Amino acid sequence: MSTREKIIQSAKELFSKKGYNHTTVEDIVKHAGLSKGAFYFYFKSKDQLMEELINSMAERTKEIMRRWLNKGLSAEEMIRGHIRDFLVECYQDRHIAYVFFFELLCNREEFKRLHKRHMEDIVALLTKMVEKGYKEDEFRCGSVRTLVNLIVGYMRLLYMERLLLNNAGLEEILQEAQEGLDVIFRGLKCGL
Repeated sequence: MSTREKIIQSAKELFSKKGYNHTTVEDIVKHAGLSKGAFYFYFKSKDQLMEELINSMAERTKEIMRRWLNKGLSAEEMIRGHIRDFLVECYQDRHIAYVFFFELLCNREEFKRLHKRHMEDIVALLTKMVEKGYKEDEFRCGSVRTLVNLIVGYMRLLYMERLLLNNAGLEEILQEAQEGLDVIFRGLKCGL
């Protein structure tokens, strides 16, 4: 493992155990068995390190969505597939997501901007999937915007409430996502 990777892994572990605000750069380097100089060689600050962790999670989410968009499947298959893969990926970094959403997003303007920027990209990718469903007459009721909002809202509920706050298991979350999407997609078929 490289020095940079040791710093990142150490930060993930400590942010998960102690929280962001109670973890210092000193804690991170001590836990990693490194010097402060090693930390500052790679990162200007703890904030920059956290921003990189969040950017990495968001980029993986967008890459999952792009992969599903390029598979040539139905809109429903793309949406279901990317959501399943997203939840599996996010489950692995749920402790960092918890810190981001419940310690930083509410209190720090720079993290609010970061979240907004990534959400705009994610919504744009989801919109492409949904537009395909309406264009190919797969979805007949509602509108693109309404469906995107329903899916984002439902995933936010599962992600934040069930996964981050209630520590539900991955299989339970995947089952709930499947059931919720079944209801949403049944409603879009309008009796077909």
